Amino acid sequence: MNSDNSDRDIVKHYIEKSLRTFEDAKLLANIQSWDSCVNRLYYSCFYIVLALLILKLTKRPKTHAGTKNLFNEHFVKTGILNKQTAAFYSELMEKRGESDYDDFQILTAEDVLPLISQAEEFIITIQKLIL
Repeated sequence: MNSDNSDRDIVKHYIEKSLRTFEDAKLLANIQSWDSCVNRLYYSCFYIVLALLILKLTKRPKTHAGTKNLFNEHFVKTGILNKQTAAFYSELMEKRGESDYDDFQILTAEDVLPLISQAEEFIITIQKLIL
């Protein structure tokens, strides 16, 4: 299998993983598992960004920060995506980090419910760049 086929397969895998993970996030919201919901929302966005980077840049960053930096450098600073898109991704990354690692960080429905529609919009926006 040549590199192009391999990259296309990986991109498809990450798109599907993003969509499945987003569905998981909605299920977690239904049972009011807010920390886990934010974690899944973040990863659903992370996976779609990875798909974009692999497709358009043929790069596979090694860290979450590296993923965010490449995304900002090649798609936000160039004007392909607006700054609000990048700000949402950064906010979601921060919330996920806080909920996973900060002592006594407790997320509520008010914190998380607005993020669901924003994550869905983010995923759709990135998918349009991929497809």
